[in-house]
Amino acid sequence: MFLRRLNQTRNGRTYTYFSLVETVRSPSGRVQQRVICYLGRLDNLRPPDWLRIAERLPDPAWLPQLQAEVGYVPPPPGGTIDTVEVIPESISWCRPRRLGDVYVALRAWQYLGFDRLLHRLVGQVRTRVPMAVVAALIAVNRLVDPRSERGIHRWLPGTALPDLLGYRSARLSLNHLYRCLSLVEPHKTAVENHLADQGRDLFNFSNDLLLYDLTSTYFEGRLERNPKAQRGYSRDHRGDCKQLCIGLVVNRDGFPLGWETLAGNCRDAPTLLPMITALERRFGTSQRLICFDRGMATEANLRHLRQTQRPYICATRRAVVRAHLPIIRRGPWTVVQATQPTEPSIEVHELPHQRHDGVEERWLLCRSAGCRRKEQQICDARLLKARQRLAKLQQQVAVGTFVSRDVILARAKKAVGRTHDLRGVFSFELQATPQGQRLLVQENAAAIQDECDLQGVYLLRTTDQDLSADNVWRTYMLLTRVEAAFRNLKTDLSIRPIFHHKENRGDAHVLFSVLAYALSVAIQLRHRHHGGTLTTAALLEALQPLGLAELSYHTSDGNRLAFERAAIPTAHQQAILNSLTWPIPPHYLPPNLESEPRLVV
Repeated sequence: MFLRRLNQTRNGRTYTYFSLVETVRSPSGRVQQRVICYLGRLDNLRPPDWLRIAERLPDPAWLPQLQAEVGYVPPPPGGTIDTVEVIPESISWCRPRRLGDVYVALRAWQYLGFDRLLHRLVGQVRTRVPMAVVAALIAVNRLVDPRSERGIHRWLPGTALPDLLGYRSARLSLNHLYRCLSLVEPHKTAVENHLADQGRDLFNFSNDLLLYDLTSTYFEGRLERNPKAQRGYSRDHRGDCKQLCIGLVVNRDGFPLGWETLAGNCRDAPTLLPMITALERRFGTSQRLICFDRGMATEANLRHLRQTQRPYICATRRAVVRAHLPIIRRGPWTVVQATQPTEPSIEVHELPHQRHDGVEERWLLCRSAGCRRKEQQICDARLLKARQRLAKLQQQVAVGTFVSRDVILARAKKAVGRTHDLRGVFSFELQATPQGQRLLVQENAAAIQDECDLQGVYLLRTTDQDLSADNVWRTYMLLTRVEAAFRNLKTDLSIRPIFHHKENRGDAHVLFSVLAYALSVAIQLRHRHHGGTLTTAALLEALQPLGLAELSYHTSDGNRLAFERAAIPTAHQQAILNSLTWPIPPHYLPPNLESEPRLVV
C-alpha cells in the first residue's frame, strides 16, 4: 500500500487530496492499482479530526506516515491534558440512508467482478462520475428496489451507495444513467462471457446442461422507433401493449449463461437453433445436454439436433400424447417419487425406442399427481363455464334474441372457447319448433373421459442413452429453474414494463435486469453454501432496516464533531452477514460491539 497525492487547481488555488492505494494483480495477469479509501484534504486538521482519519484506515500503523506526509506534528503525550465537554443538547442524528441491502448487493457486484469488467469496457469514457460506478448503481437498484432511471436518480441520495463507491451524489445527473445504458449495451457478448467465466471460477459450474425457454415483457407507449416492439402472444396477458421477447439460458443451478432480446411477434421454435449456435461459439462444441419445452420441439428442430449429434431432452405436444391413450390407461407405471406410501406423485412408463435420422430416441411417458389435480381443476372450471354460457345461449335462442343459424352456431363455439381440453366435448344442433328455434347441446362423455385420462400426463423425448428413466424426468424438471428466473425477473426485479423507446436502451434494460438476477443467484448460492436457508428476497428484506446516519455534537470549545455510524446489526442480521462473510465495514461501527454500553430501563 502507498499514499497517492492528487493536486487540483480551482479559481487560482491548489488543493491537495490524499487516497490510500494498493497494487493488485488482475485475473488476466495485469498489475492494477486499487483505491482502498479516499482521505480527502489533510491540511489544517485538529487532533479530533486525525482520530476520524485513523478510523478509516485499514491499519492504524499508517497514521504516523500520513501525518509525516503532510507535515503534521502531534502534540507530546506528557504534560497537562486539555479536556473539552460535550454538550448533550447538541447531539444530532441526520441524513439516514439505506445501508444493509445495498451494501450486500454491491458486494455481490464486486464478487462477480463486474466492477473490473465495466471499468475495462467503459472506464475510458471521461465523465464526472465513472461509468463503471453508474453501472453498479443501476444494477444494485434493480436488485434491491427496482425503479426507472428517473426514479433511481431520486432514490440514490437516500442510500449509502455514494459513500460506499466514493463519489458525491450531487455530481450524478440523470443523463449519466441514460448514457450508461447506451454505453454498456454494445458489450453484451463480453458480459455474457464474463458471467460464464465467473460461474466456472467461483462456483465450479460445469455447464453440462443448458436449460432454455422464452418469455415476453411489454412496453408502455407507441414504440415507433423500436423495431423489436411488436404485438404477439403475451405471456403477461397484456395484448393491448407492444412487447419484447426474451430468450434465456441457465445452467442446472439457475445461473444465467446467455440471453437474447427478440421481436415481440417471434415464435418459440425458430429461436432455439440460433441460441444454441451462439452458446457453442462461446463454450465450444462439446456434448452438452439441451433441455427445452414443447413449444420448441418441432420436428424440424429435432431433426437438425439429431443430424448434428446434439443430445436433447424435450416434451412433446398434446396431440402426440393423445395417440398413446391405450398405454396410458393400461400401464404399467413405475413410481419414481412418492409423497406418501399410498399415493405416488410421479410415475413413468418407458415406450419402445424410436429411430430417426440414424439416432436412437427414447420416449418416456410421465404422470404427475400434482399436475393432474391442477389440470383437473382448470378443466372442471372451464367445463362449468362453458355449460353456463351454453345454457344462457339456449335461453336467448328460445326467446328469439338470435335468429340466424350462422350467428347461433358461431356464438355456441365462442361459448365453448378454443381450449384444447374441451375440443370435441360439445356438439350442437338447431331445431325448428312451433314457437321458433331451439338449440340442442350434447356432451360427448367419451371425449370428457379421454381428457380426464390425459390430465397430468406428458411425453418426454431424449437422445441421451445414459440417463435412467427417473433421471430423464428429474433433468427435464430442472426446466423450472428458467421459469423461476422469469418469475424473479418479473416480480422481484420488475423487468416489466419497459419505458425506453429506443431499441438499444430497451435491450440495455433487459441486460441490467439479467445482471441483477445473476447477483441474486450469486447471493443465494453463497448464503446457502455457508448454511443459510433464506432466499435472496428474504435476505435483502431482513437487511433493509440496517441503515447509516451522521451523528454530530458540539463541544464546549466551539467545535462541531461529526462521524458516520451504522446501526448495530441484530442477531439475525449479523447471522446473515456472517453467512455471506461480508461484514459491515468496521469504520461504520463502534470499535468493540461486545463492550458497547447499554442502559436498560
